[in-house]
Amino acid sequence: METKLNYKRTFLIGLAFLSICSFWQMYDNIIPLILQNTYHLGETMTGAVMALDNVLAIFLLPVFGTLSDKVHTKLGRRMPFIVSGTILAVIFMMLLPMIDNAEKARWGTGESFSNQVIFLAVLFFTLVSMGLYRSPAVALMPDVTPNHLRSRANAVINLMGAVGGVYALIMIKVLVGKGETPDYLPLFASIAAVMAIAVGILVMTIRENKLREEVEKAEAAIAETIEEKAMAEGVEAVGEIEAVGDTGAVKASDGKKQTGKTEGTKGMPKEVKRSMYKIYPIKWTR
Repeated sequence: METKLNYKRTFLIGLAFLSICSFWQMYDNIIPLILQNTYHLGETMTGAVMALDNVLAIFLLPVFGTLSDKVHTKLGRRMPFIVSGTILAVIFMMLLPMIDNAEKARWGTGESFSNQVIFLAVLFFTLVSMGLYRSPAVALMPDVTPNHLRSRANAVINLMGAVGGVYALIMIKVLVGKGETPDYLPLFASIAAVMAIAVGILVMTIRENKLREEVEKAEAAIAETIEEKAMAEGVEAVGEIEAVGDTGAVKASDGKKQTGKTEGTKGMPKEVKRSMYKIYPIKWTR
């Protein structure tokens, strides 16, 4: 089993989160400007539209996270959602500046038609597309990283997200004009490009199924070794072990209950802590 984090692989896995953060940085900075300056929405309505992604996330993230737990494809469990979500998001998001430009071009022509409803509909589908792959993208790293390396890996993933956010801010500064009616198409194209390239590299370099199998086999081997060691000492771990410092009851060979303490499980979800005695050595006290 790996004792050191594979940083190169983890950086590649983090490309999915980079694409997500670059989009949301642009979204939070630019969409309110379009809503207020192009479609003349008030602050209340603009805030309501901007809150839509949070409302959708309540439903979409658990749904697509659960679905990605259940599917099994040649690409893996998470990759199909990451790829399809990115493709759809790129398509819909590129329509947004085009619709915005069309609305601005209508100004001064005397036309009464507004494409505001069309813009909001496309924005809705863009948000759904982003919600489709956020949970699978976040779940990919734990799937292909051993338990004891996930904290360090998570730091790398967050770093990649920060890189995506900084990239978006730089593009906003460079590509958005200072006039009253700026053209946002170059900015959206630059974000769409980095999203597509990042996920493309991810798919070409990370073999999700292979890595997951390697991690599962390694952890199974560790669990078997610990079980054999416990049996050799005449102790069978059958109890539920809680957080650091908590004790769980176990049965020794003489039938008497004894207690054990775990290391490194503080703050973990309860269902994870229940399996920790299989992964980490248990210090038994008689």
